[in-house]
Amino acid sequence: MTVPVISYEAVEPDLWCGRFISMNSPCEIWLETPDRELASRLLSFSAKETLRIEKKYSQFLPGSDLSAINSRPEQWISVDEETEALLDICDQYWRQSEGMIDATVGVFLNAWKFDGKSPPPDRREIDLLRPFVGWEKIKRRPNQIFLPRGMQLDLGGIVKEYAVDLIADFLASMLSEGGIMVNFGGDIRIIRPKSDQSPWRIALEMSEPTNNEARVFTLRQGGIATSGNYKRYAVAREGRRLGHILNPKTGWPVPNGPSSVTVISMNAMQSGFLSTLAMLKGEQAQVFLDQQGLTYYCQLPGPYINPVADHREKDDLSLEK
Repeated sequence: MTVPVISYEAVEPDLWCGRFISMNSPCEIWLETPDRELASRLLSFSAKETLRIEKKYSQFLPGSDLSAINSRPEQWISVDEETEALLDICDQYWRQSEGMIDATVGVFLNAWKFDGKSPPPDRREIDLLRPFVGWEKIKRRPNQIFLPRGMQLDLGGIVKEYAVDLIADFLASMLSEGGIMVNFGGDIRIIRPKSDQSPWRIALEMSEPTNNEARVFTLRQGGIATSGNYKRYAVAREGRRLGHILNPKTGWPVPNGPSSVTVISMNAMQSGFLSTLAMLKGEQAQVFLDQQGLTYYCQLPGPYINPVADHREKDDLSLEK
């Protein structure tokens, strides 16, 4: 992989936007400064740092740290402080979700094709993979990890949100004033509003073909993440959509859930965790979100590929400060 090609422009006086591709997502970084040279340096460093994280934790790159862990089962593997911190987060998410968010669930993906047309796998194939899923089977000691044979770690559920928060916090440390927003494929962290105190405007993509208009809301500070099943899914025999977010206890999608959940909280990682967990709650997603006292937008589909959409929503997504 090479250094990402980043383009940047002055969208408004002193407002800069850098754009590049990383983690299979369009990435945007917005910041305010009257110093063009400083903006260029900060945007370039942020893109390189994002690429570093991608190269380190991609399970698809043979030379990544994650691939090194997955390719050496039945051994104690040493990890650095950054990886140790991410593993701590995996453990925390697993415990807080009562096992529903599990960094070993990716093994089940070997049996599924979420291309919008393929049928689900045979249940016997899923049953054969179950012994290789379960965070509780992973062994850890300080700065080391041990994977039983056949198991794999997949950090794809947290790495993008981690990168968003890391870059946003870095920019905040470098710029004492002015607006900052980091948006990696819809995972967003906003540090401050613009200098004139106007909020950032965020467009939320509609998940159903019967409603293609984006919903626009405003935000001055916080994190945003969306989890959804409307782009990656398999198709059951009767036409029912089976999304790619799998229950690690069954290897199957949770039935009767939303097509997408968008959550606003303090940062991107927290929002990502809560939106994914809400998807795994199935038909209890909105009950769960209401119990958390969260600001959210929940899109509920019909049961088939071309449903009459049944959108239920909170009236206001803004977190005005």
